[in-house]
Amino acid sequence: MKQFTKNAALLILAAAVIAGCQKDDSSNNGGASKTQLLTSGNWKLTSDYFDPAIDYDGDGRVENEVFNFYSACDKDDLLIFKTDGGLTLDEGTTKCSPTDPQVIQTTNWKFSNNESVILVGATGSEQSAQLLVLNATTLKIKVQFTELGVSYAETLTYTH
Repeated sequence: MKQFTKNAALLILAAAVIAGCQKDDSSNNGGASKTQLLTSGNWKLTSDYFDPAIDYDGDGRVENEVFNFYSACDKDDLLIFKTDGGLTLDEGTTKCSPTDPQVIQTTNWKFSNNESVILVGATGSEQSAQLLVLNATTLKIKVQFTELGVSYAETLTYTH
């Protein structure tokens, strides 16, 4: 599940059928466009919420919010959206292993569906994430996926 979460982050980062989203009109963001807001800084994950709940840590109990189970070295990872359509997942300050590269992965991103969806990945094989909130301090997306016949919605919240 942890590897899926990193891939989801890259979708911002991840997979499937997209519904409507909350409108974030630029007049509420000092006139900034969604691209300007998304590329204005590094985004750090602050919440990873699953619906339905999952047994993230394998202890037999299910949880909705799983961010607290992340290792400290994963909690400071950064998403960096670039104006040229590049996307970087960076280790942040703390690496899980000193020999890990600083840049975990790079890929591409673009908006779709009237900027209500973010597509991540190579052209033709992008994965999608529904944009729920995007403002000067918060990026919130929803990724939908099916695992072992169960459909999940994973909501990821990033701040900077």
